[in-house]
Amino acid sequence: MMMSENMRKSRFSLSYIEAVASHAGFQVVEPKVDEDSVDGILMGDFGKRPRIEFQAKATSQNILRPDGVHFDLPVKNYEELRLETIVPRILIVMLMPDSPEDWLNQSADELCLRRCAYWRSLRDEPATSNSDSVMVRLPTEYIFDSDRLRWMMEQTERTGAL
Repeated sequence: MMMSENMRKSRFSLSYIEAVASHAGFQVVEPKVDEDSVDGILMGDFGKRPRIEFQAKATSQNILRPDGVHFDLPVKNYEELRLETIVPRILIVMLMPDSPEDWLNQSADELCLRRCAYWRSLRDEPATSNSDSVMVRLPTEYIFDSDRLRWMMEQTERTGAL
């Protein structure tokens, strides 16, 4: 039996995050259970051993606007990601092509994962009275890439926050 398309998107986004983390020199650990809006933990092996927890989302909807990615985040995830925690938390939203055939191109010379992910810390955002979802804007300059991840880990090492 083949995975549902939503499950495939979820696993694809985690693979993207893993590839970026590996390229940047960090490890990704996935908790056995996602009960607290944590799909994974980015881990550094230097200094104070910085950690960043993340919630990964993936979509093929056209949600990229000039001022950023506009993503409807379930209230449960929003509330759990905005909490003040010892380990900083971020939301990572992977934008994907509509057709699964376009997600990945592979040849003997390259492996190309199509589109990219954006990130944002929701710490200190206000509580919501919404019952279903909260529109979260992720700035377009916050692409989840190797350079930005290195910066985030250094920031977490220095200040303990993002």
